[in-house]
Order: sequence, then structure tokens, then C-alpha cells
Amino acid sequence: MSSAAMPADGPVTVDDPDREPLAHPVPEHDVRLGDHTTRLLDRPARAPSRAAPLVLVHALGLDRLMWAGLIEHLPTDRRVIAYDLRGHGRAAGAPPARDLHALAHDLLRLLDALGIARIELAGLSMGGAIAQTFAVDHPDRLAALYLVATAGDPQAAYLQRAAEAESHGVAAQLPAALDRWFTPAFLAAEPAAVRYARQTVNRALVADWSASWRALATLDTRDLLSGIRVRTRVIAGGDDPSTPPAMMRDLARDIPGADFTVIPGARHLISMEVPERLASLLCAEF
Repeated sequence: MSSAAMPADGPVTVDDPDREPLAHPVPEHDVRLGDHTTRLLDRPARAPSRAAPLVLVHALGLDRLMWAGLIEHLPTDRRVIAYDLRGHGRAAGAPPARDLHALAHDLLRLLDALGIARIELAGLSMGGAIAQTFAVDHPDRLAALYLVATAGDPQAAYLQRAAEAESHGVAAQLPAALDRWFTPAFLAAEPAAVRYARQTVNRALVADWSASWRALATLDTRDLLSGIRVRTRVIAGGDDPSTPPAMMRDLARDIPGADFTVIPGARHLISMEVPERLASLLCAEF
């Protein structure tokens, strides 16, 4: 690993002074990926292991910290990495991706920079769309695939949200986003996860937000999913209005041998509302 990609030691906090600190014990470091820099949560394996590292890809509008709570519930015998997509977190303001294939290529460049040959890959929402695309574009780099609360086809709402943000700002979309993401009881309790999500969306750049929705609208893997041969688990939230179980079940049916699981009572941001339940599915045999 280069000196530019060395992890820091000990607990760290969000480096944005405008956001409430979200302390976590996962080491972080930056990696340069051509035209932008990404920041990683990078938890090393506690002991030597043959298991492939697990890479986590976050949802649109959030960043690597979406996974911080979940990482604490994962076994310590493997390396776990969560990184900022371009236009998010440390990579805010990066040149926009033209499509999901460009975002999948960013992940390939990250693996090459870290010297990682194969990974297990989990993506939620837009992260799941990127994970699908990566599986289609770079199958030789995958050991397992987890698609969480994600779509199999582009939705008309994606381009609409991009245009509405340019007309009215990102903050105008926040109430509807939070309602899609979290159950009413979780929102009312106002835990740190909700405060983090609200603050992260409120500080998003309109250009980044809109470019990400337009990239998501290029999702084009549906006719190629039948070619995925890697071990795959598809996970839905039982009360998710964005990617409901029926949509996720259809996605699973397109992937040969895919396991399909529903987490009852969960909405869209499964990784933040019920991290321990999702973590158990990311490390269970199937």
C-alpha cells in the first residue's frame, strides 16, 4: 500500500466541521483514483485470513459512514472496506460519472490501487446498482455478491429527482427521502443515524446530487444478470417503498441460483436502521 493510502490508527470522526461528529472505531484513509480522491473506512482483518475482503457501496446522497455501524457487527476475521463514491463525502465535487459503468470502473481502480485481486461486494440502493454493474463488467474480481434494497431497472423518478433538485434545491427532497429510508418510529426517535442522513443530504451539492440520479438512470444490467455466476444474495426490506420485496424478488429470479431474503419491518436504509440484521446476512453461509 502506498503512503497515500495508509490507514490512521484509533477512533476517528467525520472531518466535515458542519456535520455533527459521528465517532466510530474504523481506520480511515484516502486513495487517489485518477481524477478524484476517495476516502475509505478500512478495517483490517484481526488475524491472517483467506477470506476475500468485503467491500460496501453506499446509497445515493450519503457516503462511506452509512456503513460504520454495520461494520461493528461483522466478524473480525476479514478486511472490510467502505468508500466514498464520486460526488459524495470526500469525493464531493469530483467530475461526474457519465453512467454506472464509470462508477464500477472507479471501484476497479480502487481495488488495483489497494492491490486486491478479488472481493465480496455488497451494495445498497445506488450501491446495489453499481454492484450489479461491477458483477457484469468485472466478474473475475468477485467472490460473492450481495444486492441490498436496489433496483433492477431504471425508474422514471430518477431523472425527475435530478431536475427537481436543479429547480428547487436538494433540501426540498429531504422529507420524502427520509420517509422512504426509515420507518416512522425510527425517524421519530431521531437517533444519530437519522441526524447523519439529514445533515449529509442537506450539505450535498446540487450538481453532485443530480449527476448521481442521472447516472443511476443508466442502469442497464437486467438482460445481463443471467450471466452472473458468482454466489449472490438479494436482500429486501419488508416495508421498503423504494425497492419493495416484489421488485427484489424479480431481480433475484434473473440471477442463477441467487438466494432471496426479506427483512420484515425494514425500510430502505437497512444498513442504518437494523445493521445487526443485515450484517448477519452478509456473513451467513448460503
